[in-house]
Amino acid sequence: MSNQNEYYYGQGKVFLSQLNSDNGQWRWIGDVSSLKINFEFEEQYSKRSIGGKLVNSKRYITFIGGNVTATWFDRSVENLELLLRGKSVSHQQSWAEDEFRNIKSGMTIYLQHQNVRDVFIENLTENTDYIIDYNAGSILFITKPHSPLLIEYDYSGLDGISILNNEPQEIALRYVGQNIIDNNSVNIELFRLSLDPIEFINLIDDKSEFSNVETTLQLLPDFTKNSKSDFGVFGRMIKFNDFINIYYDDEIAYDETHEFVY
Repeated sequence: MSNQNEYYYGQGKVFLSQLNSDNGQWRWIGDVSSLKINFEFEEQYSKRSIGGKLVNSKRYITFIGGNVTATWFDRSVENLELLLRGKSVSHQQSWAEDEFRNIKSGMTIYLQHQNVRDVFIENLTENTDYIIDYNAGSILFITKPHSPLLIEYDYSGLDGISILNNEPQEIALRYVGQNIIDNNSVNIELFRLSLDPIEFINLIDDKSEFSNVETTLQLLPDFTKNSKSDFGVFGRMIKFNDFINIYYDDEIAYDETHEFVY
């Protein structure tokens, strides 16, 4: 029997790879404070009568599956694209003209762009007729302007991520870890996962800890794998053996009757 430690305290890194991608690259997703695999099954029973009472005769497993729950801290562009089912976008700085109608005194309007400068409104004076929040791209009107109203301005470039306008991606997961009790490696690969729509991201938090993102990924079979192979279609957990080294003292005799076995 192998000498296996009874205690486990795992630490490690989580890598993701998009399925059916051309590059097949794995990406470290950053700090993950919790990673769990939850297995699921459904069952049915056949029954038979014994002494006038029904008892379960045989148990059938009709479904097997599972999910992975993880807590992410790193809000990189790549992570947010995946979590928000969005696409990263980049716009260069430029200028714009926005037209508004029927604006009343005390009304606030928002320009099409944010982080603006050089705002020009004909026949009106800033801080007399209107007040601008340049960062928000909003204008509060103190007096009632003419209609229609044309507003000219410059806006800066931006980098952003759209929200919920991209198809969900199927991914593979690798956990490269270690049981720090005995320094033994723990390596797990899950061949195919589908990320559940994210339920929330904390923006304002009263907790005395860094804000995290809780995720759930559904475990699916990868039908490109051979179901009869050693590791099947869901995934594998492996532990690498040490290399076997052969030492000799230059006195090995060879009679040319032995062959290498592959």
